[in-house]
Amino acid sequence: MRTAAYCRYSSDNQKASSIEDQLRNCRTYCERMGWADPVVYSDAEISGSRNDRPGYLRLLNDAAQFDVIIVDDLSRLSRDSIESATAIKRLTFAGVRVVGVSDGVDTARKGYKTDIGFRGLMSENFLDDLREKTHRGLTGRALAGASAGGLPYGYRITEVGKREPDPVQAEIVRRIFSEFLSGRTARQIAAGLNEDGIVSARGSSWAMTAIHGDVRRGIGILANPIYAGRQVWNRSRWVKHPDSGRRLRRERPASEWITTEHTELAIIDATTWNAVQARLKRNHRATGTGGRPMKYLLSGILRCETCGGPLVVVDRYRYGCSTAKDRGTCSSTLRVSRELVESKLIAGIQQDLLSDDSFQKFKKAAMAALKNSAPTLDVSKRKLVEAEKLQENILVAIRAGILTPSTKQELEKAEAAVRVAQDELAVQKTNQPSQFIPRMRELWDANVQKLAHYGRNVPAAREAMRSLIGESVILKTENGALFAEFAPCQLTMVAGVGFEPTTFGL
Repeated sequence: MRTAAYCRYSSDNQKASSIEDQLRNCRTYCERMGWADPVVYSDAEISGSRNDRPGYLRLLNDAAQFDVIIVDDLSRLSRDSIESATAIKRLTFAGVRVVGVSDGVDTARKGYKTDIGFRGLMSENFLDDLREKTHRGLTGRALAGASAGGLPYGYRITEVGKREPDPVQAEIVRRIFSEFLSGRTARQIAAGLNEDGIVSARGSSWAMTAIHGDVRRGIGILANPIYAGRQVWNRSRWVKHPDSGRRLRRERPASEWITTEHTELAIIDATTWNAVQARLKRNHRATGTGGRPMKYLLSGILRCETCGGPLVVVDRYRYGCSTAKDRGTCSSTLRVSRELVESKLIAGIQQDLLSDDSFQKFKKAAMAALKNSAPTLDVSKRKLVEAEKLQENILVAIRAGILTPSTKQELEKAEAAVRVAQDELAVQKTNQPSQFIPRMRELWDANVQKLAHYGRNVPAAREAMRSLIGESVILKTENGALFAEFAPCQLTMVAGVGFEPTTFGL
């Protein structure tokens, strides 16, 4: 019998010896069954709610080599009920038996799907409870004045939960505040620090954003109230996207913030702090908020030949390297006329990419690639079936009288998952080749019009530009001449393929 064992522990109230404890149980079970010693896969200090664990992914990739996969309990495999059910479904389809030693789950036993459904819900409930208890504990630490988060630049740890100003870094903080009050911009300050070889909190070069920060969120050197001896905690929370699994930041209302005063942590005096905040507010009113549409056609799309960083409008008339401008770590001194590069690039695109010959090539490749995308529809259908099965398992438990305080919450999650899967399937159906191909010419001609009149509607022209040439147009100089090099991506955007790289002389 070919066996494998998977062990995992997170950093939450566990320790490295947990893997050895789990492995001992798995090996004892193999001995009792007369099976060979298992091949071991493991992940240390990684939450079971994450699906990108290296050991876990290797196990799934190698699963066909084994007859049985053993875990101490099902939560080691995953704490996400849908991920756990999906993984086991794939393993059993491949003929692999899954055994949970401590919780008695065994896919060779009749009715194992009900066990898996209940165990998955219990694992998710555990994470919800752990999250609430962790937040409650951090709230207590914050109210007591202890650190309840990361360590800001300028401080060092003295003991658990305690910190004090770091003499060397504190001087850098004072320098930043002083230079800002003297009239220097955050960009100029960052360039000066990099020129002097001073490393940032992350051990790399300084960026303008690390200094200026965000006043609303209280992050960045100039905007973090900790430097004035005031700790503000609980400004935000993290939520997990149900599809991608990525953690997303959500802001909390000010009524939930926890603010405590700590004069011993102050690096900047109150007068300096207030003066800096006043200047930040003046700058905010003068420049407006972030997130506005780009004002210029190619800002961020053009790329620096030297460092690969984005080119932006460095003055009213010219594009230049933002890394050289904001950090001072790029040696590029290239400055190119905005009107020149925009007009020349658009003329080249209209002549070489938006010709009828180019459209016919695009149409042929798009039709082939869209046909190959048909399996995506099957994936969406499977996700809907799995979500509906999970919902039905919960309803079965409710009918059987298995009720917990979180049953309603879990049912709502399952119903939400069904709705998401239904919406995804609907989108896939509307994006089938038979729906898209007749509109190709219409979309192509629309891009021509948007670029022909780009001065009237820059956001629309930028959208058309990105769909045609992507976000990476490298400006190169050769023998005094300027060239733009890019790989047209209209097919990448729509059909998953692209043209060969193109070079335009400017």
